[in-house]
Amino acid sequence: MTASADLVIVGGRVFDGAVLTESTAVAVSGDRVVRVGSDEHVRALIGASTRVVNAADGLIHPGFVDAHVHAAFAGVERMSLDLTPARSAEETFALIREAAASSDSYWLTGGGWDHEIFPAPTRHQLDAIVPDRPVALSDAGHHTLWVNSKALELAGVTRDTPQPHDGEIHLDETGEPSGYLNETAAELVGRVIPAATDEEIHAGLLNAQEHLWSLGVSGWHEAILGVYNGKADCTGGYLRAIADGTLKSLTSGALWIEPGLQQDDVPALVARFMELRERNAGAGFDTSTAKAMIDGVPHGRTAALLEPYCDHSDGFAGSLHFEEAVIRDFVQQLDAAGFALHLHIMGDRGIRVALDAIESARAINGAGPRHHIAHLSMVQPDDARRFGPLGITANIQGLWASPDPFLAAMIGDDRMQAGYPFRTMADAGADLAMGSDWPVSPADPWLAIHVTVNRWAPLPPGVEASVLPDGVRPQTLDAEHQSLSLQQALAAYTSGSSELVLGRPGRIRVGERADLAIASADPFSLPASALVTMRTVLTVVGGEVVFEG
Repeated sequence: MTASADLVIVGGRVFDGAVLTESTAVAVSGDRVVRVGSDEHVRALIGASTRVVNAADGLIHPGFVDAHVHAAFAGVERMSLDLTPARSAEETFALIREAAASSDSYWLTGGGWDHEIFPAPTRHQLDAIVPDRPVALSDAGHHTLWVNSKALELAGVTRDTPQPHDGEIHLDETGEPSGYLNETAAELVGRVIPAATDEEIHAGLLNAQEHLWSLGVSGWHEAILGVYNGKADCTGGYLRAIADGTLKSLTSGALWIEPGLQQDDVPALVARFMELRERNAGAGFDTSTAKAMIDGVPHGRTAALLEPYCDHSDGFAGSLHFEEAVIRDFVQQLDAAGFALHLHIMGDRGIRVALDAIESARAINGAGPRHHIAHLSMVQPDDARRFGPLGITANIQGLWASPDPFLAAMIGDDRMQAGYPFRTMADAGADLAMGSDWPVSPADPWLAIHVTVNRWAPLPPGVEASVLPDGVRPQTLDAEHQSLSLQQALAAYTSGSSELVLGRPGRIRVGERADLAIASADPFSLPASALVTMRTVLTVVGGEVVFEG
């Protein structure tokens, strides 16, 4: 006699992580999928204690796996001063006033402010709200810091402070620090900000887990494990949450390579990472990936470009965060030691240098770990076609692949329009994974999938994309040539990411771990413009229902 299942989901349509199937139901026992098929076939496993869920014609799919997220940072930020909801300068200032009035902490920290609202924020704007306590606020991209005069004073940053390598202390018209710090300059203040405690990181991680579950995300890859931009190493938070069983999602993480690494220090870095990998693996945390930012971000004019920025008359084209020889060495040596490289790159020069380094490592070491390059905002066509042959996964942040007037003013409309060449990469054989880079951008996979397929940004709140007037279409970012299909995007955000960062199939198949979600509708039956309306209504992690919307 067949044992009954613990959970049965019926009345949906199953996307198994690769293709849309004819199956409509899934059964789960313990933490495993035990049957996939028709409602009738799966209902045979319903017993007295079986929980039965009707998917109501929604899509049953593997849980999303976020291949590039800063979950611990995001959770801590959500529990402090979160500026991401602000849509104007007035709303930003109101949130800062509210936080200053309600917080007993001496330092006021948080982040999420928008460069389009504040292209050049100043200390005076913060001084007017909080004159007597230090304030330090990361931008949405977490590559710059906006601080007040008290924070600059405590950090000892003055007009005489030397400009750091790969960073900039912006100065005002009088030659004084303006309160706007790019890249490594942010560390000058970051090093005096009290680091989040282990307790705060643990609480932030669990806060992030709850939020990700509400979006159908059942697993993820923590993109920085180490001290970064004034934020504490969150490894301890993961180890604690794994040990006490509160981290229920499958996760992995990337050990952080600090910018400015010197060639002579590469062997010691590799040896240290090998020790950390072994220690963390013993505690159940996979950290067999190494993360480096090869360059910065175009919005801060710190991405490394092959041609100059359009708004600079002096030929300025950004810069790499490491010498090219250092990049080649750490890629080759970490590859030989079995580490996958997770590389942040925004500029086309950075992409080319990294591809050359990986190609060199392959020539020396032979086949090795599957490296991945994230963001992909500017990639020359010939370089986009190198990903597949080199075995490099395109780690896509799909939400960004839409027109950006602010960016176009910096790099020109032609370069902006040629950005995020996802289909070129896929057509040339590149494996695809997807992630959000939350809290840099929202963590909702359906928003990212919408942009990946449609190549236009989500419309303002209250405007339904599915009922746009006839003939009215948002401006796209070369949708004709660079859109991915819904099947490609869903596969990338489920099985593609799972295989890359969790080392498991990420499929709805008998015997696989039961990490899955139910969407509010079957997106394959909707017009592409309606993808932006999709929501998660139920999430299952390891066979346990962890979210119901």
